[in-house]
Amino acid sequence: MPEYSVTWTIEIDADTPVHAAYEALGVQRDSASWATTFTVHTGDGDVVVDLNPHRPGPPKLSGPWTLTA
Repeated sequence: MPEYSVTWTIEIDADTPVHAAYEALGVQRDSASWATTFTVHTGDGDVVVDLNPHRPGPPKLSGPWTLTA
């Protein structure tokens, strides 16, 4: 099974790095959050995967990829 590095990026205004981390964590844990886009780093390049549950249809990928369960 391949191993992937997955990142999620958000721009946050905060007083300190710790406050920024807490703000980001709050966004991730918010059940109404749309923070559902991830960059998956593969040996063949990066793939952006959008898992927005409010968008009909399968997850959207940034490249010529197919999604398998």
